[in-house]
Amino acid sequence: MHPVSLLLRSFVALSTIALLVQIVLYHINDIVLDLVDCGADDWRVVVTTDRAIQFCTEFLLCAICPLPGTGSIQWSFIETTRNMQSSHGRSFYSREVPIDVLLSMLMLSRVYLFARFMVLHSKQFQDASTRTLAALNRIQVNFSFVLKTVLDQQPILFLTTFTIIFWIVTSWTFVQCERFVDQDVPSILYSNALWFIAITFMLNGYGDIVPQTHAGRIIAIFVGVVGAIISSILIAVISRNILLSHGQRNVNNFMHDSKLTREHKNAAAKVLQHTWRIHNCLRSGPDSRLRTFQRKFLRAIHEFRAIKNEMRMFSENNSANTQQVTRLVAEMHFSMQRLISAQEEIRAQIEVLQRAVRNHYTNSQQWLVFMTLFTIFLYRGQVDSVGFQTVIRCGRKQVHRRRE
Repeated sequence: MHPVSLLLRSFVALSTIALLVQIVLYHINDIVLDLVDCGADDWRVVVTTDRAIQFCTEFLLCAICPLPGTGSIQWSFIETTRNMQSSHGRSFYSREVPIDVLLSMLMLSRVYLFARFMVLHSKQFQDASTRTLAALNRIQVNFSFVLKTVLDQQPILFLTTFTIIFWIVTSWTFVQCERFVDQDVPSILYSNALWFIAITFMLNGYGDIVPQTHAGRIIAIFVGVVGAIISSILIAVISRNILLSHGQRNVNNFMHDSKLTREHKNAAAKVLQHTWRIHNCLRSGPDSRLRTFQRKFLRAIHEFRAIKNEMRMFSENNSANTQQVTRLVAEMHFSMQRLISAQEEIRAQIEVLQRAVRNHYTNSQQWLVFMTLFTIFLYRGQVDSVGFQTVIRCGRKQVHRRRE
């Protein structure tokens, strides 16, 4: 075995071990968070069957890697001949292929970690306010939500990046499947693979390059399906971007409505104008001139009717906008009614508070007058049973007067 190959395989094996350790730590932290969330004491409460299956599947997928000293397997090839020398124009044969080819391609199953990376490092997941708002609306911040957000905010950048990466990765995979067919120059193999993947991705097939392995044909089918999906998404994005916004549509509708109104007024004025001219020609004027004005009068009537019909069709097309405006006005009216009701309640509460403060102030004044009179009589030395009753009587008179 070549020393460089041995070094690379050793590095891949060590990195795989580190990845497996990180996956175990990730699931342990996930279990701890679920324990805190549900308030359970035993970790076996939150370890369900689905979670165990998910952990085992991830562990097995990430454990696949080419190890030093692996053997080879039999790989089937289908050679297509153009001279049709055989009975069916094809010949089948097998060759020994290093098992590292299969293990290297299976390592691409780790691509799901990129989806997890996108979710954990997205703004929607890291922002506490966004996660709280999503939880209140019963929306999970998962890969589907993050992917839809990226396609909504930066569709062209995401689709371009995904297409380039997918093109390079699938071309490399196709080369690994087909490089044992012919002993071609590696540069030609990669060039043909890039050409074949690009043509298949765009749903075109020229037949100049044909995959001769079962794995290569599976890759070609997969590339065609992904190309159809990306093409449909790209068409949807372009269609959404070339559409007018609601404000732009309103501006165009307003301009078209003004144009129709102006043309309607001009057509009505022409009808009246030609009617007046026909009336004048009936009094005095040649018949040729009368017939000319009558033809213009009929043409003006047809033009007036056409404009009326166009205005009717325009109003029918904008009926949805009218209904939307009506609904918005109704919602605004309902919001204003609720605001007015809230203001009335606040005003009533303020009046009750003012009345309570006023009563408290009045009682304080009454006690102040009473204590003042009592102090005066006490100072003069005239406080006896009769004087005390007089003070109480005066205090009651003051209270009765203030109440009146």
